[in-house]
Amino acid sequence: MGLRIPRFHPLSDMPLFETQRTLRGHNFYPGAPVLRSLAPRDPRRKPEASPCIVYHSPWGHLVVTEINPENLNGYGWTCRSSDPGGAEWGDLGYMGAFERRRGRPWEFWERDLFSDDANAAAAVARILQRYTQPVRRDTRHDPEQEGAPATPTAPTTRPAATPIARVPRASRGVMSRR
Repeated sequence: MGLRIPRFHPLSDMPLFETQRTLRGHNFYPGAPVLRSLAPRDPRRKPEASPCIVYHSPWGHLVVTEINPENLNGYGWTCRSSDPGGAEWGDLGYMGAFERRRGRPWEFWERDLFSDDANAAAAVARILQRYTQPVRRDTRHDPEQEGAPATPTAPTTRPAATPIARVPRASRGVMSRR
């Protein structure tokens, strides 16, 4: 017999099998009322009108807008940390694969418990804002101060290394007495 993963029905609070619950410190799946709101609909809701749950990991971010109660397949927005410009909407597959995924002991998917996003579009905008770099003003060359003398930057030098005293070693075959 193989590993049996219980099915979830959004009308109950039946617990789902979780492998990382102790490390994560919270349930991977939210409660039944939230999961009921994420049941698939036809036609699919727009991000501006879609409730969501957000997951974070060192690998990236997930904004899940649908979870099928029969097979736990999800639909939503994915953004890899290494390529935020390649973020996209689509099928996420079996959500249990995200729950089990683990790299180093601290690298696993966590549900964002403090997210108060009104909808999926707000969650996506908040996540993408993390990747935009603030515009920094270069103070060494300021076009507004063309007539002011430029301040030279001090060369960076490393402090001189202190030599390590070498202890003479006994030649081979000679034992030192203590």
